[in-house]
Amino acid sequence: MKKWFGITVLVVLVLALLVSGCTQNQISPTAVQPTAQQTTAMATMSSDTIKVASTSLGNILVDSQGKSLYYFALDIPSSGTSVCSGSCAAIWPVFSTDTIAVSPPLVASDFSSFVRTDGTKQTTYRGWPLYYFQADSNPGDVYGENVTHNWFVVKPDETVMIAERSSLGFFLVDKMGNTLYYFAKDTPGASSCTGACTDKWPPFDPGVISAPSALNPADFSTITRTDGTKQTTFMGRPLYYYSNDVKPGDTNGEGFNNLWYVANITGTVPTVPSPTPTPITPVPTQSIVSYGGY
Repeated sequence: MKKWFGITVLVVLVLALLVSGCTQNQISPTAVQPTAQQTTAMATMSSDTIKVASTSLGNILVDSQGKSLYYFALDIPSSGTSVCSGSCAAIWPVFSTDTIAVSPPLVASDFSSFVRTDGTKQTTYRGWPLYYFQADSNPGDVYGENVTHNWFVVKPDETVMIAERSSLGFFLVDKMGNTLYYFAKDTPGASSCTGACTDKWPPFDPGVISAPSALNPADFSTITRTDGTKQTTFMGRPLYYYSNDVKPGDTNGEGFNNLWYVANITGTVPTVPSPTPTPITPVPTQSIVSYGGY
């Protein structure tokens, strides 16, 4: 009897320890629930209508499904219009979202919208109308980059962009579409515009350069001016703003004094011919004839 009693007690003790161990190792359901911050973060990520995605061209803007977004060099930012309509819009469909929901590094205030001439809405980024490219079928496709030399993906860190005008060709603008200029008197890597000149022609220096793939990053550089400030150069030419350009798309400095020109992407300025001296035509000497005192 004692032997069986001892065995029974031992079995009871072992079972008690097993039950205790299992109870201690159980995970409370609340322990695996996300925190309020995690829940908010996940909700924000899943509800973003515009995102940043890594592609072969770097980080670019995409829609909620990862489709690439583009800008058109012929558009004028913040003008409330698009020059792509009709058959153009069939190839480059308009991007529009009624709700702007973004996460860093994007800022909601950089986005807006306008009503197109056909009555539909179009979303803008820093004033630039946004589009899809019809041939992009999968997330990450960037087949529209540099098509006809005037369509480009939109990069959130872009500091230099390309604009186009029929009368001026392709030229450099900043991320908001403000025109950049060359000064014909500058020499490679040096600025001849100093003092009061910079009040009218402020030097351009965004710090870090990010530009469309059509531009060679090696063509950009930075110089230190005589006053110690920095200035960005393209193909050796210092870049400037013009103080009388009051809105994106203005090119009021073009041809100023035959010395200032929009910063075309070829890095050249028109050659100003030296003034040709005007020949002096000698006045013929008139013969004096006497007619008997008259």
